[in-house]
Amino acid sequence: MKLKTGDPAPLIQVQDAFGKTIDLAELVQQGRYIVLWFYPKASSPGCTAQGKQYAELYETFRQLGAEVFGVSADPASAQCSFIDQLALKGGMIPDRSGALGRAFGVGGWLGFGLLLGMYNRDTILINPQGRIEKIWRNVNPFRDARDVLEYLKTKVEASPTQPEPMPT
Repeated sequence: MKLKTGDPAPLIQVQDAFGKTIDLAELVQQGRYIVLWFYPKASSPGCTAQGKQYAELYETFRQLGAEVFGVSADPASAQCSFIDQLALKGGMIPDRSGALGRAFGVGGWLGFGLLLGMYNRDTILINPQGRIEKIWRNVNPFRDARDVLEYLKTKVEASPTQPEPMPT
């Protein structure tokens, strides 16, 4: 079942590429937005472009009260290499089992499920109320981070209470 805007987000705990626990429910309790950008394959050209953009805009996302996580079915070692190669910021989540992708309704690349071990390029924004704020399916890797950031800016500017910037 694919999630839609307004649905409660599956606020689960996951491990990042370095083995650190990321508790999505805790981030929501702190009043944070959560950006999950699912991508097919670490170090591929499109994913590299997408990752670079998220790295470049990372501090702006944090100033708006958002935490950013890249998610792929790559093993942690491939994600760690990807992080080093691009000086990526934010968490990178290796979802080898596909559990996080299934929870968020993200399909496999080219409609083959995770048979090829790659996700579709989808981005999901969770709001501070723990609901799906917006879903972008089959995103353009060259525009995704900027599109999400522009949307987030409009949400934060329209909000009566501004989120606290993330501590550095």
